[in-house]
Parts: sequence; structure tokens; C-alpha cells
Amino acid sequence: MEKTKQNSKNKQKMILIILGGAVGIFLLLFGGELGGKEKESDTAAVTDEYAMAQEYAEMIEARVEDICSGVDGASNVKVFVSLAGGYRTVYAYDSQASSSGHKNQLVMSGSGSDKKAVVTAYEYPQISGVGIVCRGAENADVRAQIISLVSASLDVPTNKIYVAEG
Repeated sequence: MEKTKQNSKNKQKMILIILGGAVGIFLLLFGGELGGKEKESDTAAVTDEYAMAQEYAEMIEARVEDICSGVDGASNVKVFVSLAGGYRTVYAYDSQASSSGHKNQLVMSGSGSDKKAVVTAYEYPQISGVGIVCRGAENADVRAQIISLVSASLDVPTNKIYVAEG
């Protein structure tokens, strides 16, 4: 009787070892494909973010073309805007002072698997430079007006704006 129980326990252990080995082999063989779907969604998110930033740049370019076309002496305006980075999400932090210094902790809402960081703002991509080609740019006054107008409108330093005759 005792031998039967021992044989039964040994068989159960053997079955568990074989199942564990089979699961391990399955994960080794197909685990990369399971994780690949997450990587594809990450790539899609990056592509979407790039497309959104591109749309933002095109919208800024159109607005700059409109305001520069209003400058007396400027015509046939073409604009290129370059961006530094993409959209940025700003999260809420709770700052706590203690005897050992300040401690900043990310503010979370929800519970369990629904727990998410609290978003306070979304920031547009930073404009790193503006290139403008237009007729009338050979005139120093027209060029200076366009540079000042674009700098004030977009809060971009004047040394990041270039105006050329087209």
C-alpha cells in the first residue's frame, strides 16, 4: 500500500516536472513573439507621436506664412519649422518636506490595476528653429520685421530664425 502511494507521488512529481519543462520550452520558443506585439504597439505609438508633431509643425508653418505675408514688402512666403522633441506630458507631484530634505512623489489616482498617474498638462513640442524664404527679404527692414514678428509670435530667439530671399 505504501509503495503504491510512493509510486503515485513519484508519478505526480514526474508529471509536474515534465509540464514545467514543456512550459519552459514553449516560452523559450514562442515568448519572443508574445512580447513582439507589445513592441509593435510601442512602434505604433512612436509613429503616432511623430505624426502628431508633424501636424503641429505644419499648422505653425501655415500660421507663420499668413502673418509674414501681411508684412509690407514680403510676398510668396514659404516657411519651415523644426521641432525639438515631441509632445510632453506633465504629471502631478506631491512635495513633502522632512528632516532629511524634500521628497517628491508622483500623485496617482484609482486603485489596483486602474491606478494611473495624474496628468496636469500636455506641452506642445518646442520649436528649435524657423526658416523663411520670401520675396522682399533682400530689404533689411522687411527681413528685420519678419524676424521680430516671428520671434514675438512663437517665443523663439531671433538667432533661431533665418529669412532668405526667394
